[in-house]
Amino acid sequence: MHRKVIKWLTVTALALGFTGSVLATPVFKEGVSYVPVSPAEPTSVKPGQIEVIEFFWYGCPHCFALDPYLEAWLKHKPANVVMRRIPVAMAWGEHMDVDGRAYYTAKALGLEPKIHVPLFDAIHVDKQYALTNDQDALQQFFGHYGVSKKQFDSTWNSFSVQLKMNEAADIEQRYGLEGVPTLIINGQWETGAGYKTSDGTYMSPKQIMQCVNMLVQKVEQGKH
Repeated sequence: MHRKVIKWLTVTALALGFTGSVLATPVFKEGVSYVPVSPAEPTSVKPGQIEVIEFFWYGCPHCFALDPYLEAWLKHKPANVVMRRIPVAMAWGEHMDVDGRAYYTAKALGLEPKIHVPLFDAIHVDKQYALTNDQDALQQFFGHYGVSKKQFDSTWNSFSVQLKMNEAADIEQRYGLEGVPTLIINGQWETGAGYKTSDGTYMSPKQIMQCVNMLVQKVEQGKH
């Protein structure tokens, strides 16, 4: 089964996944709802833990649609599941990696929990689109959280943030990332926007997270 190719401009197809009807009991099928990562990638968690990676971009409307479901899932995920967010760090389009640097700047400043959801909302609800590609706009946004321009600029340009960006780009290349949101379960399975339930309908955000739960259980049971 060929891997489902998800391009940035497949807006119509992806939109169907977020507006289609939600199945009461979705059935997920390998090659349709999720695919194996081949070869499987090593994780960065301790033995006995399961890593879930979300690849995302703040400017992506599908990532924005998924985020509330992902946030809710995080509150009830199994204790041994470790969530890792990785923002777009490759230059797929002009300035598309700017928000990746913003994410790691927020983490370095200890502000990621406070800024993550409001940044999504500012872009997609308040239509502050400059926040997707403009460093100055992001600096002003961070200012609302008590970050001075000097502090923002020094962190933004820091070696540690650049190191995180390089690491993210390397991971994205290893997974052959082609679109977002994409979720990787324990280096073994991939699902996300553009995948379908067994009846051929694009998965809604709720169903994506249900599929993630199923794949976590699959890893737990040692099925491959």
